[in-house]
Amino acid sequence: MAHDVSTALIVGGGIAGLSAAIALSRAGVQCEVLELADAPGGASLALSGRATEALDELGVYDALHARSTPFTDGTTAAHQMDEHGRLLSKGPQRPQWPGAKTPLGVHRPALLELLQETAQGLGAEVHRGVTTQTVDERGDGVFVTTTDGREARYDLVVGADGIGSRTRSRIFPESPRPAYSGQFSFRWMLSGPPIEGEGWYNGPEGRLGFYHLPGNLIYVPAVVDLPEGTWLTEEDTYAHFTRLLDSFTAPAVVELRRRLAPGADLIARPFEWILLPAPPGTGGAPSSSVTPRTRRPHTWAWVAGWRSRTPSSWGSASRRSPPCRRPSTPSWSGDTRGSPSSSRRAWPCPVWSRKAPPPPRTWPWPPPRSWPSDSPTDNPGRGGASRAPAPHRP
Repeated sequence: MAHDVSTALIVGGGIAGLSAAIALSRAGVQCEVLELADAPGGASLALSGRATEALDELGVYDALHARSTPFTDGTTAAHQMDEHGRLLSKGPQRPQWPGAKTPLGVHRPALLELLQETAQGLGAEVHRGVTTQTVDERGDGVFVTTTDGREARYDLVVGADGIGSRTRSRIFPESPRPAYSGQFSFRWMLSGPPIEGEGWYNGPEGRLGFYHLPGNLIYVPAVVDLPEGTWLTEEDTYAHFTRLLDSFTAPAVVELRRRLAPGADLIARPFEWILLPAPPGTGGAPSSSVTPRTRRPHTWAWVAGWRSRTPSSWGSASRRSPPCRRPSTPSWSGDTRGSPSSSRRAWPCPVWSRKAPPPPRTWPWPPPRSWPSDSPTDNPGRGGASRAPAPHRP
């Protein structure tokens, strides 16, 4: 890549964008990252399988391990209980393949801070509170103006700006749009002493789980079904979450309810998903790395995926997955693992050439609903299972 690309602009400084900056910097590409948020934010997420291996390949796994909660063999964080606290099923065993890493539960700001420190240590520049204003591809490069008034030319522009990516819309205006999954994600970060009974609880109003994090933090993700178009105020969010906790009699959840008070740090977001087929001319095999597909010195690229429109979710892998591929007939029910990268169904192309038009929408749309596994990554905060449509298991 170093012979084709020497400068890259990455639009989006979340987990995908900063990871791309690390990988490109290690390949000798001078990177700049634009991120609208003034500081890293969000709740928590759990990472396992291929996700932890990818962090190891980026050279950050060991440092992240020291800032995280390792899910060792004795953890109950992925156990499934009913509303009374009775065990329904134990969580899956740790991956056993050579090189498998211990799954981690991490505070999202801690992960973002580590990724940013690593990228900057490799020479990447990170600009916060900034995004692109205009992007113009000419014969000798991609010319970009930013919202802080700067102008520059780049060989490569990478869009890593989320499920509602403006970069994607610029390149492929007719590409699919995010769709509502039928569920809302609730996330609660609270401080306090540990509570016995980590795991996931399934009740009549929805599902919730919790696990502990360093710094005396407890992360509580939950999922409830709500009609499309629902808009929740802070008061609505508190009322819904209170009603959910009140539907359980399990001692651990009762204790969580006791600690809940008005003004709690609650996040409520709708789960949305998007599936993007491989572009024409790739042989139906999307690339799994940010690599230009043409010999031209300048190209567009973007990181694709699905997740909830929330600060704390990132598609993680719950087991080793094959290289990205598009089967001739996608199957939505053959694999019930929670994250896209862990399944053997079609995986969206991380990089598209600027000149590749989007293919028509020919796959099952939307996919049918199905039940997830009890993997710790099959949930809105990656800490337990929840009911969700096939492309994205919250």
